[in-house]
Amino acid sequence: MSASKALVVLKDAALRPQHFGKNIFTNPLSLTIKPTQKWAITGTHKSRFLQGLAGQFTAVPAKSRTYPFLENKVWPATACSLIMFDTDIKPAYLAARYEFFREAEDADLEAFLRSAFHADATDMEALEHQEKIFKAVVERLGLTSMLKQWVVTLSNGQNRRARIARGLLKSPRLLLADEPFLGLDPGATENLAKLLDELAPNPYVVLGLRAHEPIPSWITHVAVVDESGIIDSGTKEEVASTIKRLIDQRNSLSHKADLFDFKAENMVPPFREGVESIIDIDHATIKYEDRMVINDLKWVVKRGERWHLRGNNGSGKSTLLSMLTADHPKSWNSKIKMFDEPRKVGKHNYFTINRVIGHASPEIHAIFPKTLTAFQAVENGFTVGSFLPPSVSAHVAGGLTERQRVERVNKLLEYFKVKGETLFSDLTLNDQKVVLFIRAIVRNPEILILDEAFSAMNDESIFRCKKFVDEWGGTVIAIGHVNDEIPRCDKYIRLHGGNTKPEQGIIE
Repeated sequence: MSASKALVVLKDAALRPQHFGKNIFTNPLSLTIKPTQKWAITGTHKSRFLQGLAGQFTAVPAKSRTYPFLENKVWPATACSLIMFDTDIKPAYLAARYEFFREAEDADLEAFLRSAFHADATDMEALEHQEKIFKAVVERLGLTSMLKQWVVTLSNGQNRRARIARGLLKSPRLLLADEPFLGLDPGATENLAKLLDELAPNPYVVLGLRAHEPIPSWITHVAVVDESGIIDSGTKEEVASTIKRLIDQRNSLSHKADLFDFKAENMVPPFREGVESIIDIDHATIKYEDRMVINDLKWVVKRGERWHLRGNNGSGKSTLLSMLTADHPKSWNSKIKMFDEPRKVGKHNYFTINRVIGHASPEIHAIFPKTLTAFQAVENGFTVGSFLPPSVSAHVAGGLTERQRVERVNKLLEYFKVKGETLFSDLTLNDQKVVLFIRAIVRNPEILILDEAFSAMNDESIFRCKKFVDEWGGTVIAIGHVNDEIPRCDKYIRLHGGNTKPEQGIIE
């Protein structure tokens, strides 16, 4: 392999899903990525462009996309590893993280990672090389202590690092990572950025970043892509004005969203007379064998408060949420009060607890039925503990008639500009996230939990959802490492994991 030859050359290339399909981009693409350069791709269609670089689309004419550094010794699709964080790990609902019984096909993290290696490596030298790579990748990504954990028990940030690790263990020549830092805490982001910088030339790395996302200092070149194709490319300095324009356009969106008529749609935040607190956790502790997860948590949430739940990946945020939503075995604990009432087996159950909670999270997205229409998916928000439509379920929340439910769903879909008849599977990732947000809010819950609910949305949808939550004014608990992707909050609680007690404060 020549270190001087270009990695990828696009020369007036049209990309198509299949040879006779419709072009992915309006204009032909021309770009050369050299081994001495470190590229990031940004813009509204960066993900599609990365797929094209990875050889997932047909290039027309055939020689308009080449990989000179491979010297025709390996098929490009096998030499490129594209990580997009929407598959790879078997989805599981939040409750599955805390169950002791596992299905036979479930795997721990070590088995999941080792599955990336070629099974035909049997000689001692090849096996020793694999082991060396395995140890280096696992250590650099901070996964050593988690190797015996079940994959489904990993937090969202840990899950993302695990996928990056498996992508590296496939020993690609070219690694394309789309939004690798999304959902990572600042420390993990810094470590991962440093690792990606140091990988080249084994493998070379191309990042996909959102326009407003900080560009790592080691990136030398940037290409800006929209539906028409490449609108600008060059060094960071050369494209700085284009990126600034995109950021300015993004910031201006916050002033364009029209207001939803909450009073007309009877979506004023619920109020219980004489109730002091909505949630009251009185010095609760969660411990798994010798591992402390939450230590002596005292937390009171009152009506209308907006809490930002903070903490590094694996610090116990998902565990805390699972206690609130009755997905954790220790949810049935008198130390947990809702609306001033201690939880008691026999008096409270999963359905009575979740009747008042709206919830959007990556776990729900992972297992949500793709065969429902957008309308059915939102209407399902009235159903507690099931993905069945409310008309065939005994556990229906919201206190509305069937006609009122239909009217509210249609109003919300219209406001968020989503077509109700479209199948969930046919929606863009952005619109799927929007639909699940609407599903969480549709029954006007007394508690709204938004666990990275706005991540992977486009800028317009993020601003529209944030403005909706702000104007609604109900009680909110939000998780997110990116401030732009959480609604306005006035208080925070930070979990540290281990024996360190949580801290709380006011957001200035």
